[in-house]
This record gives sequence, structure tokens and C-alpha cells, in this order.
Amino acid sequence: MGIAQASLVVDSLNALNQAVQDTLETLSFSEALPVPQESYPPLHLPVYVTTVEVHRPYTGFIRLIIPRNMAISLVGSMLGSTGNLEEEWVQDGLSELVNIIGGRILAHLVDSFNSFDLSIPQTVCLDKELPSCDGILVRQAYVLNDEHVELELEFQKARAA
Repeated sequence: MGIAQASLVVDSLNALNQAVQDTLETLSFSEALPVPQESYPPLHLPVYVTTVEVHRPYTGFIRLIIPRNMAISLVGSMLGSTGNLEEEWVQDGLSELVNIIGGRILAHLVDSFNSFDLSIPQTVCLDKELPSCDGILVRQAYVLNDEHVELELEFQKARAA
């Protein structure tokens, strides 16, 4: 790993931590605490996986992996609802959450004269197998309401062409 990539990793992790903590505290009134990598507990299926592609200034993606029950609770908290949530609401809430976190991460990584470009977030529920984490630049787990979520960043190029 070169110096530029190492710097991107450190900057990305700092941006990720700040974005996650600010977003979750604002939207769900919950504190998200980073977990040291050696202490990551296993994720239990089923999970929701929400991915937003990054097109500029880097190419890659930002991905949230969250246990289904926790996702329902988190989105319910965001919506101020304690009742049953429609599947579409959960998926839309997670997509909005990742969109906000992704925007905050990239706003931290680019200077004020540059812009960034994100795709529309996609959310799926997986009940058989977790997505591969090969090639992930930054991966961080957070404890939230005694459960944990994981966020991953992958930037395939230092700068988009």
C-alpha cells in the first residue's frame, strides 16, 4: 500500500466514523460506537445490505450491512414509529440512511471546490450468505443499541477518470 492509499484509508475511516455517528445520532437519537476490528461479532442472517455506488471523485461503493431486526428498529426510530413497518419503508429508510452517510463521507474527503457523484442506493435482504468483503478499503463495525452494524468503503481508483 502506497502513501497516497494509506492516507486515503485513514481519511476514509475518520470520515466514516464522523458520518455514521453524526447521522445516527441525528436521525435515530442513538449513539453509534466504533468496535475494534479484532472484536467484530459475527453478523446473523437475515441482513439488509444497502449499497450506493460512488462515481466521482473516486470509483467504488459504500455498503451498509445490518441485521434485519435491527434495521426495522432503526428505521422505526427514524420514522417515529413503534408499529409494524412495511418492507418498502425499511428498504427506503436504509437507502436514505446510506445516502446521507455516503454524502457526508465524500463531503469530508473532497475539497469544497470539487463535487461527488453517487448512484441511487439499492437495498436487498439476504438470508443465505453475506456479501464478500474482498478488496474492501475500509470496514468498520459499530455498536448501536447493543447490536452491531457494519459499513464498508471500497474505492477502486485513487481518482475517477
